[in-house]
Amino acid sequence: MEPEPQKIEPEEESMPNGSDIRLKIKAQESAIAELCRKYWLVSSPPHFQYSVEELAEDYGLDVKAIHKVVGQNCTATGEFTQCAVCGVKIVYRNRTTYKQVKSYLLNEWVCRDCYDKRV
Repeated sequence: MEPEPQKIEPEEESMPNGSDIRLKIKAQESAIAELCRKYWLVSSPPHFQYSVEELAEDYGLDVKAIHKVVGQNCTATGEFTQCAVCGVKIVYRNRTTYKQVKSYLLNEWVCRDCYDKRV
């Protein structure tokens, strides 16, 4: 009888520079984990340290592949941004979502469930 493979829990970390991003990395490969960190690394909110084009070139992938790899291997949630109604933390699906929240909504973000209940 073979021993059951050890399950590795996703790594979770706060991103620097006051970005309001808590990153949960599910990737087992260090290069993919590094890509996820670089993708979400903020130089000063809401601006990112690396462009997607730079990352694509560095990792030998096309731009669409960068989004797919990052989306499959990590989750970025707001460390401080939560729904003004129920308190659930925001999930930044991509950089555009992050930029919209940081540029326009600040602390008055409302999650989809609470928004739908209001309408």
